[in-house]
Amino acid sequence: MKKIILVVGLIAFSQAASAHTGLLPADGFNHGFQHPFLGLDHFLAMLGLGLWASSQSRRFAKQALGVFLLFMTTGALLGLAGIGFAYVETAILVSLLLVGMALSFGTSSIVPTLRRGNSVRNAPALRRDAGASDTAFPRRSVGTIIILTSIAAFAAMHGLAHGSEMPIAASAYAYVAGIVSGTAVLHFSGLALGLIARRVNAVSLIRVYGTMTGLVGAWLLFA
Repeated sequence: MKKIILVVGLIAFSQAASAHTGLLPADGFNHGFQHPFLGLDHFLAMLGLGLWASSQSRRFAKQALGVFLLFMTTGALLGLAGIGFAYVETAILVSLLLVGMALSFGTSSIVPTLRRGNSVRNAPALRRDAGASDTAFPRRSVGTIIILTSIAAFAAMHGLAHGSEMPIAASAYAYVAGIVSGTAVLHFSGLALGLIARRVNAVSLIRVYGTMTGLVGAWLLFA
């Protein structure tokens, strides 16, 4: 299993092109689905977010990944509408740095649980606390809100970059659907790999992945 995780990391670093150079094909669902896998920045960030989510509570992991997909879709649609942001590429690379830091400094839970009076770090990864109510409306802590807001902002930047590079003749909505689907596959692949790594006591490999992701983000940001 360690070999599998290592191979995934090597595949990530074998991609030499950025996902937002405008050089990749951008027409229809198939090209959209391939796009997250062909861009180094997007691949590392999406897989890394899934790895990070594997260390969180089940509810928070679902929220984090759901928020990312929702706001990335929103950003892509805004990009299609011609809305741009001058520092979108910088924001994307900063997201790489943050994902890398979150993983390299450990995959234990770093945010309070959504339930009052408890801490996620006291609960097993992706498991509900004993006696937790599925119907109770969770009380979000300041830390939780900050993290979800940050995830939403960086997701919008990734989506904005994708949407703004779409050619007029492209099958825009099918392309966006492909990107969202490909991103979801990377998220849940990272989630599964993270859970497997925890089970086989290979969490150190996740930290290595995080360190490499942060270094790549810094290199692309300052190169």
